[in-house]
Parts: sequence; C-alpha cells; structure tokens
Amino acid sequence: MPRCHGCGSLERHRAFRVVLNAIAPVFATRPVLQFSADLAAPRHEFGSFEVSEFGTDTHLDMADIEKADGAYGLVIANHVLEHVADDLAAIGELDRITALGGAVFLSVPDLLRVEKTIEYGRARDDKHGHYRLYGPDIVERWREGAPLWHGIGMVAYDPVTGAEDRATLLSRDPILLADLTRLLQAAAVNPFNAFL
Repeated sequence: MPRCHGCGSLERHRAFRVVLNAIAPVFATRPVLQFSADLAAPRHEFGSFEVSEFGTDTHLDMADIEKADGAYGLVIANHVLEHVADDLAAIGELDRITALGGAVFLSVPDLLRVEKTIEYGRARDDKHGHYRLYGPDIVERWREGAPLWHGIGMVAYDPVTGAEDRATLLSRDPILLADLTRLLQAAAVNPFNAFL
C-alpha cells in the first residue's frame, strides 16, 4: 500500500478524507469522536474533535463507551470494529452516543473479500489483532446492534493512486443521509447502496 512519505497516510486514509471533507460542513459545529489516531479525518474542519486511541489515557472501550447518550454529532470508526471482541455491543454503543440527527462513519478492511463474515474466536496476531473478517452480511449485524439505523454504503477513491475503498454512513435520520448523499455525489464519491 503506498504510504505518503510526508504524513504517513495510506490509500484508505486519502480516500476517506475525500468523504469526510465532503460531509464536514454538516458537522462543523458539532462534537466529533474518532476511534484511533486515524489520519483520514480533517480535524481542523470540526470545532470539537476528540480521539480515542488504544494504549493511551484517551482510550475508550468501544463496547462500553463512558460518554453521555447523544454526545456526538459525528462518530468515526475507520478500521476499528474488527478489533472489538463484542462488535454488537460496540454497534449499540456507537448508536447510543450519537445524537439524533448525527451519523457514524464506519469502515472495515476488505469488506468484499468473503461472502460471509468469518469469526476467528479471538484477536489473531497474524491478522493484525482482528477478531473477524467482515463480509457484506455486516449489514445484518448493524440491524441487530442498532435496529433504528439507516445507512448508505459508498465507494471512495484515493486521489493519488485511484485505489478504491468502501465505507458506510449510518444514522437514525434518513433525511440527514439524503443530504449527505448529495454532498458525496458532488465530491465524486459513489454512494452505491442504501440500507433502510
């Protein structure tokens, strides 16, 4: 994977930066929480931006987040959910801390590599600490963990290499998702599916 020598970003970071740049104006004045010190989010675009980073004093347990209900307008979890033992609890917690009219940006690695999610039963060292490899049936997990979520899947492209990656925006607010879809289309991001 081509890594930027200046900032260390990977293709997925650059692809998702296009998405997050496009939607940032909607959340510019709302609190944002990002899991991991991921390079995709344009932190300067948001008035309030918190980071939960594993192994530091900022770390939050995604399956038991010590934050108030509805505390954030946008929650970003880019390549994190696969590292959580109880992903259904994590999905429920992401839903709980996201405000009404807010959204969750969620991505997982290699979403289309397998037809059905493979559970490893433990965090595998040979799989970068992943508990599972998600397949497209991740939608069923979202519906189980956060039954009121609506979502839009998208394909974003690294502006440097053209490599594509997939992510999802999830919200209880279908009107917000429709507005975000228009912003993504204007930014040449391809929203490819809606989960209602």
